[in-house]
Amino acid sequence: MLSPLVLVQAQAVPYVGEDAFLQAGDVAEGQGFRLRRARVGFAGRLAGYVPFAVSGELAGGADGSARLSEAWIGYAHFPFANLYFGAHDVPFSRSAMAGAGEGALIERPLAVRAMAPARQVGLHVEGHLRGRAFSYFAGMFNGFQRSDQFFAGYVENAASFGNRFDNVAYVARLATEPLGPLPRSVQDLAVSRLRVGAGASYFFSDGGTRDIHGIGADVLVQAAGAHALAELLWNQSDPESTPTQPLGQLAPVTSIGLVGEVGYFVKRIKLGVNARFEWLDPNLDLSDETDSWALTAGASYHFIDNTLKAQVDFTHRQERHGIALDNDAVALQLQLNL
Repeated sequence: MLSPLVLVQAQAVPYVGEDAFLQAGDVAEGQGFRLRRARVGFAGRLAGYVPFAVSGELAGGADGSARLSEAWIGYAHFPFANLYFGAHDVPFSRSAMAGAGEGALIERPLAVRAMAPARQVGLHVEGHLRGRAFSYFAGMFNGFQRSDQFFAGYVENAASFGNRFDNVAYVARLATEPLGPLPRSVQDLAVSRLRVGAGASYFFSDGGTRDIHGIGADVLVQAAGAHALAELLWNQSDPESTPTQPLGQLAPVTSIGLVGEVGYFVKRIKLGVNARFEWLDPNLDLSDETDSWALTAGASYHFIDNTLKAQVDFTHRQERHGIALDNDAVALQLQLNL
């Protein structure tokens, strides 16, 4: 049996500062409209224990070209050891592992988009014991490629020609949900009893151009319509002496990001209000305009849970050094998520 995978996110930006740039993680560079995602595919399960999914972004490239989003096959016969193989989410960072349509605000945190590897090609094993009171993840992927622009994050490489330049990366994550499994959504749309999730992640990418270490820790609490999320992300990138691809980085770079988010969902009127604070330092050895904090406040109206919702966000970014940039923005989004 097949189920559709559809994610359409259409955005309108009535206001954005003149110094905003997409490469810096801003939502837009000018007033107007943006098709953020147009993802379509299908998922299914064979014989009860072979899950699979294939989906693509119909307008995913910078030029609006189509590209692969995910394509994986699993073996999930035993809860203590499930195998997933193909292009899929790297088990690092709670916000990165949550679906693109499952967040409380329009975009994932800036720190997560910049410092989590997102989807890559490889395999991992995961196990869930005692109703997810304890979970583990361990995997191997193609080595991660970073953009020279910090906020552009990691390249999602579909590896159509195999692993040509990047060696391999190793990932591990431990997590717990001691009061019962958390839902897919970051928001508490079910207005549930108290539930808590916590996790710690690590990866090492033995790349052809860079060796990268990543550490992450996260906590999500949901209760009675309220949620609180906190994440810490740390990356250290060391350039290879003989890189396999052109590289602009000349010295080791250590980056850190902190994320705190709170929100409340009023089920009776289907309205959620949310706020997020982020503190980012892309290079601990430098003090410049990339060192910043960001505050995002938003509201979401849920026509049908997280399937059909409308959102509005206001983001204020403040540079901690150098020149203060005019990069605040107001964004609206209508989302269909199946």
